[in-house]
Amino acid sequence: MNAQSHTHPLLTWLDVERVLKQHTALWSRLPQGIISIDCYADGMEVYCSSDESGVSAWLESIFGQSYQRELKKIKLRIGHSLYPVDIIINSVTSSIQNQGYPLWSEVTYLPTKGAPSDNEQASTLAQIRVPSKWGAGPEVISFHSFKGGVGRTTSLMTFVAACIHESKAPSRKILVIDADLEAPGVSFWLDHVNQPKVSFIQFLEALHYPPSNIEDTLDYFAQELRKTSLNIGGTSRELFILPAAMSLGEIQDMPVSPEHLARNPSNPWVLSDYIHKLGSLLNVDAVFIDLRAGLSELASPIIFDPRIDHFFVTTVAAQSVNGMAEVLRRLFAFNSRLPAEWQEDTRPTVILSMLTKELREIGHYSLTLDTLGAAYPTSDALTPDVQWLEAEFLSTLMSISSVRDALEELQHSTRLYQYAYDWAKSLSLHPSETFNTNPPESHSVQERQELAMRLKKVCEAAEFADSSSNATLLATEPLVNLGKHYIRELPNTLIIGAKGAGKTFTFRQLVRSLSWRNFLTTIDTEFDGSLDADIFPILWSGNIEDTPHGEIKSSQRKMLETINLESNQLLLGSQVSRLIEEALASPPEHWEDFWEHLITQQFGLADVGLVGLNNYLVKKSCNVIFVFDGIEDAFKDTTDQIASSAIQALLRLPSRISELEDRHIGTIVFVRADYVQATIRQNLGQLLQRYQPFRLLWNTESFLRLAYMLSCEAGVFEDHPKSAESLRLEQLKEKLQTLWGKKLGSEKSKEAYSARWVYTALCDLKGNVQARDLVRFLKFTSELEAVRPGTTWSDRVLSPESMRKAIPLCSKEKVAEAKQEIAPLQRWITLMEQSGIKNLKVPFSPEEAKLDTVLLHTLQEIGVIYEDSDDKQGNERLFVPEIYRYGLNFETSAAGRPRTQALLKKNIGTIPL
Repeated sequence: MNAQSHTHPLLTWLDVERVLKQHTALWSRLPQGIISIDCYADGMEVYCSSDESGVSAWLESIFGQSYQRELKKIKLRIGHSLYPVDIIINSVTSSIQNQGYPLWSEVTYLPTKGAPSDNEQASTLAQIRVPSKWGAGPEVISFHSFKGGVGRTTSLMTFVAACIHESKAPSRKILVIDADLEAPGVSFWLDHVNQPKVSFIQFLEALHYPPSNIEDTLDYFAQELRKTSLNIGGTSRELFILPAAMSLGEIQDMPVSPEHLARNPSNPWVLSDYIHKLGSLLNVDAVFIDLRAGLSELASPIIFDPRIDHFFVTTVAAQSVNGMAEVLRRLFAFNSRLPAEWQEDTRPTVILSMLTKELREIGHYSLTLDTLGAAYPTSDALTPDVQWLEAEFLSTLMSISSVRDALEELQHSTRLYQYAYDWAKSLSLHPSETFNTNPPESHSVQERQELAMRLKKVCEAAEFADSSSNATLLATEPLVNLGKHYIRELPNTLIIGAKGAGKTFTFRQLVRSLSWRNFLTTIDTEFDGSLDADIFPILWSGNIEDTPHGEIKSSQRKMLETINLESNQLLLGSQVSRLIEEALASPPEHWEDFWEHLITQQFGLADVGLVGLNNYLVKKSCNVIFVFDGIEDAFKDTTDQIASSAIQALLRLPSRISELEDRHIGTIVFVRADYVQATIRQNLGQLLQRYQPFRLLWNTESFLRLAYMLSCEAGVFEDHPKSAESLRLEQLKEKLQTLWGKKLGSEKSKEAYSARWVYTALCDLKGNVQARDLVRFLKFTSELEAVRPGTTWSDRVLSPESMRKAIPLCSKEKVAEAKQEIAPLQRWITLMEQSGIKNLKVPFSPEEAKLDTVLLHTLQEIGVIYEDSDDKQGNERLFVPEIYRYGLNFETSAAGRPRTQALLKKNIGTIPL
């Protein structure tokens, strides 16, 4: 810090102390040689172990000319008074100022980022007193808000209602403490019968000045609360409420507050300890504390206790959001200095309350996510350190007037109540289940490793269509739609999908079916027998070997035998490729004629065209479906005008075939989405809409079905792989807990739900995901798990550690593969390499990444880049999804991590996972 860089005007000695606290991060960053500093009204004492010249130089660097070195005094502005500085050398002090207390007045001086430098002797961990962890006893949960009237008490009571009504536990006891000592909430919901004769204010006073001893004090309050408890639906559900005060007059004369207890030099966490003990005496499952709003010391001793599960409530209004951002910044500054083993337990939860459809749409919602996410940053873009929950605005909740009303009405508060209900279930877990040491259904290390190895082999076979000849075809929604639309009519369509969506795999399944009837049976479409057709492949991927008795020639020959034609005109795959290469070198006048000739010449009817071939089929009373795949193998670069014309003509083939009279010909063209977008110049939207029902997109449900099907094939589940098609979404989520757990942590943790995390990790920032990425993820995760020796996470096959380690491996393999096959991505990578661009930080601008308008648009279309169009701050608003980021060697900036989370929340926040 430069001289005079402090912002406080030095009016009194308190300003001197504030400047020193700010400069030393609340005494935690003292320079070498200084032991401690004490500031008093009549002067400052500096204890040091070296000569005083170094101390004077340091003070001069802070206070500049205000520090008079010769006099050893600091000049104050009022009356030009002087504040003396006493430098005491080689002294041992018993000062306790450096221990710090969990209060706003001290936490505000902790830096929100950074760590002590090498020449700073004091450790921040020594400055923050870590409390002793509780053993057995209730969960303790706090609810806080910066602003009043945002639904804090209502949110708290939603969780209380969920705990009371949760049916899994045979009994449930809850203690609610109204600790809002300026504007009580729950206290006013109590009727006369259930109004205790004790209050939270009296609790604080009796703890600070115990008439007898602490044990007698706690026992007295427990006995009094038992007298007025509420029984809900029988004796097995009991609610204890400790009101803030017996009357408002008690609040106006409050000699003891939480701050007084927090300044206990031997244990600043004593208030939380006493609350936990009170809950234990009442034998409750959970203690809920409703805290005073704002930056009040009435709440800080609870807010900064890392043992407590903290929920913060805010609306999307600017005042509430900005205040909550300050709360989160200070909480982060405090928590980030705790030992590593505490970090997971300290993750806060933010409830966005009173949300409406209108508030989401006008931009306040995404701005709130950005602001609050940046206030509590994360080291992992996939796992936000803030857990987000939402509560809709419901006018019916405004009329709650009693505790019993709240417990009844809040069951209908939909989204928040559903999460609270799931959370309440974890209260029933035995501690051993919480930490996954001995779950009811567990795997030994050997069993887990064997299952993981089998899953790895299944996924290796399924990763690429050309190596999975016996793989099960999953009847996804696009394929089911295909069967529904073309059960009595020959299919005549494009099937569009991104790279890795399963086009070639579906093509091969179709070809191996030999007939349309067989294929419909494969996808469980009820076939009424009124229509059938033989399958005839015309173009196929170079990865499919075209042997005399292989799937391609078997399908083609069967069709020709059906209509009594010779097979000597059939073209080999190499011959088809050569014909296309010759046509590209010497383009035909009309590419439509090229494709028509390519089809008909293999029937020995080259001169009759599609019309003549269709007439021949009419006479034979036979139908045929031409199928095309491997367009990207035949045409490498869509920017080449000749290749683009050839692809356009092929994509128009369904329209040409639809013009045939008494049509006995169908066609299915499998094509990559980026090829369609690159070659169709006009009416692209209409074309995509026309074929949208059959587009190979993997929604959340089909994504989970694929995971379950592969797990069945590996023996993780005993069910037949096809059973995945009949399971509902909730059933899939529940069953897959055996594969990857419910959460990436214990059930009581605030880690992400496993299914949602995997989906988020693999999707682009619009929520699109590819089947191959999931297969690849399971391959790498199971490979890591097969050699993991630990005994933890025996309730699942795949551990959180292996899942996290797999994402960078997936990304690097995906990019390595994609840049060989997707020309725009290859061009971008080459441009950055030629320009020496390395380790680009996300978010970034087009100029930083050497992106012109055309290339940027193309990469956006294929899901490699996402632009945050809502961002109004400068031009650094381009992002790459995590599934691409590692492979591109991009880094996330401090701003990029929370922004990425906000984009994911904004774009896929409604996915049911």
